[in-house]
Amino acid sequence: MPTFGTSFCKGTKVHDYEAVLDRMPPVNHPPVSEELPFGPKNLSFYSTSFSRVIVGRGGFGYRFFDDTYGVRLKVHLHWDVTATLSRINRRGDDLRMIDSEHQYLGVVKKISDRGFWIDVPPGPALYRFDIEFIDHRSGDALGSYSEYLRVVKPRFHARLSVNRTSFKPGESAYARIENPGTTWAEFGVPYAIQRLDGTNWTKAPGAPQGPWIMPLIYMGSGGAGWCMRYQIPADAEAGRYRFVKGIAPMGGKSRGYFAEFDVVP
Repeated sequence: MPTFGTSFCKGTKVHDYEAVLDRMPPVNHPPVSEELPFGPKNLSFYSTSFSRVIVGRGGFGYRFFDDTYGVRLKVHLHWDVTATLSRINRRGDDLRMIDSEHQYLGVVKKISDRGFWIDVPPGPALYRFDIEFIDHRSGDALGSYSEYLRVVKPRFHARLSVNRTSFKPGESAYARIENPGTTWAEFGVPYAIQRLDGTNWTKAPGAPQGPWIMPLIYMGSGGAGWCMRYQIPADAEAGRYRFVKGIAPMGGKSRGYFAEFDVVP
Protein backbone atom coordinates (compact mmCIF):
# COMPACT_ATOMS: atom_id res chain seq x y z
CA MET A 1 0.00 0.00 0.00
CA PRO A 2 1.56 3.35 -1.02
CA THR A 3 2.18 5.35 2.17
CA PHE A 4 4.75 7.81 0.80
CA GLY A 5 6.10 8.30 4.32
CA THR A 6 3.02 10.20 5.48
CA SER A 7 0.63 9.06 8.20
CA PHE A 8 -2.35 10.19 6.11
CA CYS A 9 -1.65 7.35 3.69
CA LYS A 10 -1.23 4.56 6.22
CA GLY A 11 -3.98 1.98 6.58
CA THR A 12 -6.66 3.17 8.96
CA LYS A 13 -10.35 2.82 9.76
CA VAL A 14 -12.86 5.44 8.66
CA HIS A 15 -15.76 3.39 10.08
CA ASP A 16 -15.37 0.58 12.61
CA TYR A 17 -18.29 -1.82 12.18
CA GLU A 18 -16.95 -4.04 14.97
CA ALA A 19 -16.92 -1.27 17.60
CA VAL A 20 -20.35 -2.22 18.97
CA LEU A 21 -19.10 -5.81 19.44
CA ASP A 22 -16.04 -4.64 21.34
CA ARG A 23 -18.30 -2.88 23.86
CA MET A 24 -20.17 -6.09 24.71
CA PRO A 25 -19.57 -7.93 28.01
CA PRO A 26 -16.39 -10.04 27.85
CA VAL A 27 -16.69 -13.63 26.61
CA ASN A 28 -14.29 -16.55 26.49
CA HIS A 29 -12.76 -16.69 23.01
CA PRO A 30 -11.02 -19.77 21.60
CA PRO A 31 -7.26 -19.79 22.27
CA VAL A 32 -5.18 -17.56 20.02
CA SER A 33 -2.88 -20.54 19.46
CA GLU A 34 -5.92 -22.33 17.89
CA GLU A 35 -5.06 -25.45 19.93
CA LEU A 36 -7.76 -26.45 22.44
CA PRO A 37 -6.24 -26.99 25.92
CA PHE A 38 -8.19 -30.21 26.46
CA GLY A 39 -7.62 -31.65 22.98
CA PRO A 40 -4.82 -33.75 21.51
CA LYS A 41 -1.63 -32.06 20.39
CA ASN A 42 -1.42 -30.69 16.87
CA LEU A 43 -5.18 -30.30 16.54
CA SER A 44 -6.19 -26.76 15.62
CA PHE A 45 -9.62 -25.21 16.03
CA TYR A 46 -10.17 -22.04 14.01
CA SER A 47 -12.88 -19.69 12.78
CA THR A 48 -13.92 -20.17 9.16
CA SER A 49 -15.52 -16.73 8.92
CA PHE A 50 -13.51 -13.82 7.54
CA SER A 51 -15.02 -11.29 9.91
CA ARG A 52 -17.32 -10.86 12.89
CA VAL A 53 -19.30 -8.46 10.68
CA ILE A 54 -21.53 -10.28 8.19
CA VAL A 55 -22.74 -8.32 5.18
CA GLY A 56 -26.21 -9.37 4.05
CA ARG A 57 -26.44 -13.16 4.05
CA GLY A 58 -23.81 -15.37 5.64
CA GLY A 59 -22.96 -17.36 8.70
CA PHE A 60 -20.33 -18.21 11.25
CA GLY A 61 -18.54 -21.32 12.42
CA TYR A 62 -15.39 -23.21 13.32
CA ARG A 63 -13.44 -26.11 11.85
CA PHE A 64 -10.76 -28.50 13.01
CA PHE A 65 -7.42 -28.92 11.30
CA ASP A 66 -4.93 -31.73 11.85
CA ASP A 67 -1.50 -30.12 12.03
CA THR A 68 0.15 -33.48 11.26
CA TYR A 69 -1.18 -33.04 7.68
CA GLY A 70 -2.56 -36.56 7.42
CA VAL A 71 0.24 -38.44 9.20
CA ARG A 72 -2.15 -39.10 12.09
CA LEU A 73 -4.92 -41.34 10.75
CA LYS A 74 -7.48 -40.72 13.49
CA VAL A 75 -8.02 -38.86 16.76
CA HIS A 76 -9.72 -40.20 19.90
CA LEU A 77 -11.95 -37.40 21.19
CA HIS A 78 -15.22 -38.73 22.65
CA TRP A 79 -16.73 -35.25 22.81
CA ASP A 80 -20.29 -33.99 22.66
CA VAL A 81 -20.11 -30.60 20.97
CA THR A 82 -23.01 -28.17 20.70
CA ALA A 83 -22.96 -24.91 18.75
CA THR A 84 -25.73 -22.34 19.30
CA LEU A 85 -26.60 -19.05 17.64
CA SER A 86 -28.61 -16.53 19.71
CA ARG A 87 -29.91 -13.11 18.84
CA ILE A 88 -28.89 -10.53 21.45
CA ASN A 89 -29.35 -6.85 22.24
CA ARG A 90 -26.65 -4.19 22.59
CA ARG A 91 -26.11 -5.13 26.23
CA GLY A 92 -25.37 -8.71 25.26
CA ASP A 93 -28.65 -10.06 26.67
CA ASP A 94 -30.24 -13.04 24.91
CA LEU A 95 -33.42 -12.27 22.99
CA ARG A 96 -34.01 -15.70 21.45
CA MET A 97 -32.16 -18.75 20.17
CA ILE A 98 -31.93 -18.88 16.38
CA ASP A 99 -30.40 -22.31 15.71
CA SER A 100 -28.36 -25.07 17.29
CA GLU A 101 -26.16 -27.92 16.03
CA HIS A 102 -24.91 -30.96 17.98
CA GLN A 103 -22.25 -33.48 17.01
CA TYR A 104 -20.74 -36.46 18.79
CA LEU A 105 -17.05 -36.74 17.96
CA GLY A 106 -15.79 -40.16 18.99
CA VAL A 107 -12.86 -41.77 17.18
CA VAL A 108 -12.66 -39.49 14.16
CA LYS A 109 -10.91 -40.07 10.86
CA LYS A 110 -10.17 -37.04 8.69
CA ILE A 111 -10.82 -34.60 11.51
CA SER A 112 -10.05 -31.72 9.13
CA ASP A 113 -13.39 -32.48 7.43
CA ARG A 114 -15.32 -31.78 10.63
CA GLY A 115 -16.65 -28.42 11.67
CA PHE A 116 -19.61 -26.36 12.83
CA TRP A 117 -21.44 -23.71 10.81
CA ILE A 118 -24.73 -21.90 11.43
CA ASP A 119 -26.38 -19.57 8.91
CA VAL A 120 -27.21 -16.13 10.28
CA PRO A 121 -30.53 -14.51 9.27
CA PRO A 122 -30.26 -11.50 6.95
CA GLY A 123 -31.10 -8.05 8.21
CA PRO A 124 -29.26 -5.81 10.69
CA ALA A 125 -28.98 -7.45 14.11
CA LEU A 126 -26.54 -8.65 16.76
CA TYR A 127 -25.83 -12.29 17.58
CA ARG A 128 -23.68 -14.50 19.78
CA PHE A 129 -22.23 -17.81 18.62
CA ASP A 130 -21.57 -20.25 21.49
CA ILE A 131 -19.84 -23.61 21.30
CA GLU A 132 -19.56 -26.06 24.21
CA PHE A 133 -17.45 -29.22 24.57
CA ILE A 134 -18.56 -32.01 26.95
CA ASP A 135 -16.69 -35.25 27.76
CA HIS A 136 -19.08 -37.90 26.42
CA ARG A 137 -18.01 -40.55 28.91
CA SER A 138 -17.94 -38.53 32.14
CA GLY A 139 -20.34 -35.70 31.29
CA ASP A 140 -17.76 -33.15 32.46
CA ALA A 141 -17.57 -29.77 30.79
CA LEU A 142 -14.28 -29.43 28.90
CA GLY A 143 -14.61 -25.88 27.67
CA SER A 144 -16.94 -23.34 26.09
CA TYR A 145 -16.26 -20.39 23.80
CA SER A 146 -18.26 -17.51 22.35
CA GLU A 147 -18.05 -14.87 19.66
CA TYR A 148 -20.20 -11.81 19.03
CA LEU A 149 -21.46 -11.16 15.49
CA ARG A 150 -23.06 -8.25 13.70
CA VAL A 151 -25.13 -8.36 10.50
CA VAL A 152 -25.25 -5.21 8.37
CA LYS A 153 -26.94 -4.32 5.10
CA PRO A 154 -24.81 -4.37 1.93
CA ARG A 155 -23.93 -0.77 1.14
CA PHE A 156 -21.27 0.42 -1.28
CA HIS A 157 -19.89 3.83 -0.41
CA ALA A 158 -16.45 4.84 -1.70
CA ARG A 159 -14.82 8.27 -1.74
CA LEU A 160 -11.54 10.12 -2.19
CA SER A 161 -10.04 12.42 0.42
CA VAL A 162 -7.09 14.84 0.16
CA ASN A 163 -4.66 15.46 2.99
CA ARG A 164 -5.11 19.24 2.75
CA THR A 165 -7.43 21.66 1.02
CA SER A 166 -4.71 23.87 -0.49
CA PHE A 167 -1.08 23.59 -1.59
CA LYS A 168 1.63 25.77 -3.02
CA PRO A 169 3.59 25.06 -6.21
CA GLY A 170 6.39 22.61 -5.55
CA GLU A 171 4.51 20.77 -2.77
CA SER A 172 3.06 17.25 -2.91
CA ALA A 173 -0.67 16.60 -2.65
CA TYR A 174 -1.96 13.22 -1.52
CA ALA A 175 -5.36 11.63 -2.03
CA ARG A 176 -6.43 8.38 -0.42
CA ILE A 177 -9.25 5.97 -1.12
CA GLU A 178 -11.77 5.55 1.68
CA ASN A 179 -14.43 2.88 1.99
CA PRO A 180 -16.91 3.76 4.78
CA GLY A 181 -19.46 1.36 3.28
CA THR A 182 -20.06 -2.24 4.32
CA THR A 183 -19.04 -3.96 1.07
CA TRP A 184 -15.60 -4.38 -0.49
CA ALA A 185 -14.22 -1.89 -3.00
CA GLU A 186 -11.88 -2.69 -5.87
CA PHE A 187 -9.70 -0.44 -8.03
CA GLY A 188 -6.60 -0.39 -10.19
CA VAL A 189 -3.42 1.65 -10.01
CA PRO A 190 -4.15 4.38 -12.66
CA TYR A 191 -5.40 7.82 -11.64
CA ALA A 192 -5.51 11.29 -13.16
CA ILE A 193 -4.97 14.89 -12.09
CA GLN A 194 -7.12 17.60 -13.65
CA ARG A 195 -7.23 21.39 -13.49
CA LEU A 196 -10.36 23.51 -13.83
CA ASP A 197 -9.91 25.69 -16.92
CA GLY A 198 -12.88 28.03 -16.94
CA THR A 199 -15.78 25.59 -16.95
CA ASN A 200 -13.90 22.49 -18.18
CA TRP A 201 -11.62 20.05 -16.41
CA THR A 202 -8.41 19.44 -18.37
CA LYS A 203 -5.26 17.43 -17.77
CA ALA A 204 -3.04 19.18 -15.23
CA PRO A 205 0.66 19.88 -15.86
CA GLY A 206 2.84 17.20 -14.30
CA ALA A 207 -0.02 14.71 -14.05
CA PRO A 208 1.08 11.05 -13.86
CA GLN A 209 1.63 9.43 -17.25
CA GLY A 210 2.09 5.73 -16.50
CA PRO A 211 2.87 3.16 -17.79
CA TRP A 212 0.65 1.54 -15.23
CA ILE A 213 0.77 -1.93 -13.74
CA MET A 214 -2.70 -3.41 -13.95
CA PRO A 215 -3.55 -5.52 -10.88
CA LEU A 216 -6.85 -5.14 -9.07
CA ILE A 217 -6.56 -3.92 -5.48
CA TYR A 218 -9.20 -4.64 -2.84
CA MET A 219 -10.20 -2.65 0.23
CA GLY A 220 -12.42 -4.01 2.99
CA SER A 221 -15.35 -2.24 4.57
CA GLY A 222 -14.51 0.71 6.79
CA GLY A 223 -10.93 0.87 5.50
CA ALA A 224 -8.79 3.64 4.05
CA GLY A 225 -5.20 4.26 3.16
CA TRP A 226 -4.35 3.57 -0.50
CA CYS A 227 -2.73 6.82 -1.61
CA MET A 228 -2.01 8.69 -4.84
CA ARG A 229 0.49 11.55 -5.07
CA TYR A 230 0.67 14.66 -7.23
CA GLN A 231 3.97 16.48 -7.23
CA ILE A 232 2.79 19.98 -8.06
CA PRO A 233 5.15 21.62 -10.57
CA ALA A 234 7.08 24.63 -9.27
CA ASP A 235 5.57 26.75 -12.05
CA ALA A 236 1.99 25.45 -11.62
CA GLU A 237 -0.73 28.04 -12.08
CA ALA A 238 -2.98 28.83 -9.15
CA GLY A 239 -6.45 27.39 -9.40
CA ARG A 240 -8.74 24.46 -8.69
CA TYR A 241 -7.36 20.93 -9.20
CA ARG A 242 -8.65 17.44 -8.54
CA PHE A 243 -7.66 13.80 -8.30
CA VAL A 244 -9.69 11.40 -10.46
CA LYS A 245 -9.89 7.70 -9.65
CA GLY A 246 -12.01 4.77 -10.82
CA ILE A 247 -13.46 2.63 -8.01
CA ALA A 248 -15.99 -0.20 -8.17
CA PRO A 249 -17.91 -2.48 -5.84
CA MET A 250 -16.15 -5.83 -5.89
CA GLY A 251 -17.06 -7.52 -9.15
CA GLY A 252 -19.09 -4.47 -10.24
CA LYS A 253 -18.77 -1.58 -12.66
CA SER A 254 -16.23 1.16 -12.01
CA ARG A 255 -17.13 4.85 -11.85
CA GLY A 256 -15.07 7.97 -11.37
CA TYR A 257 -14.50 9.57 -7.96
CA PHE A 258 -13.00 13.01 -7.35
CA ALA A 259 -11.16 14.91 -4.63
CA GLU A 260 -10.64 18.64 -5.23
CA PHE A 261 -7.99 20.99 -3.85
CA ASP A 262 -6.55 24.42 -4.55
CA VAL A 263 -3.10 25.47 -5.69
CA VAL A 264 -2.43 28.92 -4.25
CA PRO A 265 0.40 31.42 -4.86
